Amino acid sequence: MQTTISETITLEKIHRLALDNRIAFASYKLPYEKEVTTILQWKTQPASFTDILSIEKKSGFLFAPFDTEESHSIRLIQPELVMKGDKFAEPDFYRYPQESERIFEKKNIPGGPIKKHASKKEEYMLQVDELRKMIGESTLDKLVLSRISYDNRPEDFNPTLFFCKLQQSYPDAFVFMIYIADTGLWFGASPEPLLIKKDQKILTVSLAGTRVFDSDKTNEPWGQKELNEQNIVTEYIDRIIKKFGIKDYLKEGPVSQKAGMVEHLRTIFTIDNNISDKLLLPFIKELHPTPSVCGLPKEMALKIIKGIEKYDREYYTGFLGPVNFEEQWQLYVNLRSMKAEQEHLVYYLGAGITSDSDPLKEWEETCNKKNTLQSIVESLNSKES
Repeated sequence: MQTTISETITLEKIHRLALDNRIAFASYKLPYEKEVTTILQWKTQPASFTDILSIEKKSGFLFAPFDTEESHSIRLIQPELVMKGDKFAEPDFYRYPQESERIFEKKNIPGGPIKKHASKKEEYMLQVDELRKMIGESTLDKLVLSRISYDNRPEDFNPTLFFCKLQQSYPDAFVFMIYIADTGLWFGASPEPLLIKKDQKILTVSLAGTRVFDSDKTNEPWGQKELNEQNIVTEYIDRIIKKFGIKDYLKEGPVSQKAGMVEHLRTIFTIDNNISDKLLLPFIKELHPTPSVCGLPKEMALKIIKGIEKYDREYYTGFLGPVNFEEQWQLYVNLRSMKAEQEHLVYYLGAGITSDSDPLKEWEETCNKKNTLQSIVESLNSKES
């Protein structure tokens, strides 16, 4: 039975205690909401699954990788403790830290080496050019090419403060901080719901097409490349909805959506809750990965990504969020992501490639996506902090 706690211990102390003792947790804030929810599983480590269908009737915070067929497992943090806000009453594991230390004694973390090649500008642009030509000469419509970028981790990097500032920079995003001992410490601010189930409605979104946000040019028409990219994802979701026999649904868009220093094109699909719980997980499995993070055709794009990207995406462009929790599902694509390692901060960055792509513009798009996260890290040591 889960325990709900309120008041006295700050969120920063809870995070520090959990990280010191390898206690799994997820702190998150839903779009436009002010209150942070923190879910902790402190007695055992989160369960691992190889298939999303295996979590049927289970509840907690889901953390799924980009490629569920490869080495990274789907993880589920069970809500042994649930905290609302940034101050709490003293939980049991805070009174008895020695028990946590006994359960989570320091030991080697299982798993093989992870590929961590960071592409430089010239290499990334050559890859874009190669893919652009490939798309023009094949049945491939679109492919998302991603890369990682490393910065040294500041000695006094404060994870909780970064999480709080991330919320301020992305008020309309799903902002998260999640830690599991064998997956690491991740942060993100996702503008893209994969699936939301709430109030007898199911919502999913087509999010594709990116440009730098300019408040003086909010009514400027979008380019044809971005419109085509958005249409590819929208048609993909349309087909899946119809494949599940759903005829009555509302489609709104595309409209512009700001996300930090960039904006995207977004189409919203709203379905009356006529997908049974038994079909909900197969529907999610069919949706992921959408062309907004992979490509189309899906299997062809996935094979090319594995061959051309020289690093392991791990949980970047996977999906995460509370499932079957407080009578809701809130699953978001893992975007605007950063992983905090012992010595480095790793930024995960991607751009959608079509036959109309400009290699320099695609490189700049990935840089723009990094800028907001990087500026938040740099602000942590400013006097204003």
